[in-house]
Amino acid sequence: MKRLFGLILALGLLLGTPALALTDEELSAAADEAGRAAIAACVRPDMTDLETLTALHDWLALRCDYGATLRGETAYGALAEGTAVCVGYAEGYARLAALAGLDGVMTYSEDMDHAWILATLDGTRYFTDATWDDGKNQKLGLIRHAYFLFGAPDAWETGHYGWDSAETVPGGALEAVPWTAAVTRVIFDGPWAYYIDGDFRLLRCDRATWETEVLASMPDRWPDADDALVPEQYTGLVFVRDRLYFNTPRAVCYYDLRTGAVRAALTPDTSAGLLYGLGVRNGALCVSLASDKQTLDYTVLNTGISAVGAWGY
Repeated sequence: MKRLFGLILALGLLLGTPALALTDEELSAAADEAGRAAIAACVRPDMTDLETLTALHDWLALRCDYGATLRGETAYGALAEGTAVCVGYAEGYARLAALAGLDGVMTYSEDMDHAWILATLDGTRYFTDATWDDGKNQKLGLIRHAYFLFGAPDAWETGHYGWDSAETVPGGALEAVPWTAAVTRVIFDGPWAYYIDGDFRLLRCDRATWETEVLASMPDRWPDADDALVPEQYTGLVFVRDRLYFNTPRAVCYYDLRTGAVRAALTPDTSAGLLYGLGVRNGALCVSLASDKQTLDYTVLNTGISAVGAWGY
């Protein structure tokens, strides 16, 4: 990815792109400011280091879109501008970890032309690839945790290779962590963690014991090109006051934490496509309407539901 960025930068200079107005120090300070805002939004004093790394991973994947820009290889690009390539994701995540008092450093593979980070948890270093966990194709709310805190023994299985041999990871993946199955952000509130898994189940996890409980199981599925049911879910999860909002292919729904009921909040016209993801923009709950899961051509629908004060935004 560094080679691609260099070509884009060179082309920009040939076309007369103006010099960047900010100094390196100013860019670094702006990245730190954005990072501290992220920590204020999604990290609480009672959270463990593991929960903090999870929350920051999710914030970055939701906040940043993949794209090559002049600052796309920097923490500033990922944290402040919201657009970066793999190096920017890695630098941004490492910066978030450092600002939260945790250890994270970027590692780079020349063979892959790809970057990710090494994060230290309880004295053991683990890989995390926030770029590959950002699976939304620019759509709202779509992330995963397939590349979150895995070890060197699992790297080949995940498709990672060629990193600096001096950077060893003695531990394996944290397989016991229940929310590595999450296909949405993980929301930490009180004694609970909430998330949706690949079976389209809304789960509540006890943060102390890691015991999980299914709060709701949705029957709807997103079709593939042959209209066959597929295990992937294309939904987001937004916590506003006592409601956990998510989307099905054809509706915006919420789980009421007070009553335990699942209700439809909005059923938009989906004749031109289905709903692929849910998130927050400008203080409002929004969904992505698209013809299929792969297209970059989509419409953001404002549901009219206020998301001011939503967890993590």
